[in-house]
Amino acid sequence: MNHKPIEGFSKLPKQGKIEWLVNEYLEGNQEYQNILKQYWNDDADLQKLHEEFSENTISNFYMPYGIAPNFLIDGKLLALPMAVEESSVVAAASKAAKFWIDI
Repeated sequence: MNHKPIEGFSKLPKQGKIEWLVNEYLEGNQEYQNILKQYWNDDADLQKLHEEFSENTISNFYMPYGIAPNFLIDGKLLALPMAVEESSVVAAASKAAKFWIDI
């Protein structure tokens, strides 16, 4: 498929942006709309806040939100939040933090 430039995309309502994306790049398969919408927040005010963070927002992107404990920073033992899809990153950070405490 040969795509052509679009003008005024940022002025389209969210649903219009989604419809353009589905029709232009996803062969009109409406199931993709459902996938995008399943990540919308049920709280309309909170969803609106998410949409105001960035330009042309069509959905939200959720990542696992974990905790890496045992970080000694400025004499305080802290647990650091980590949003990452790779569990070994959180495990390695936690293990390294504990290693440096035990030295």
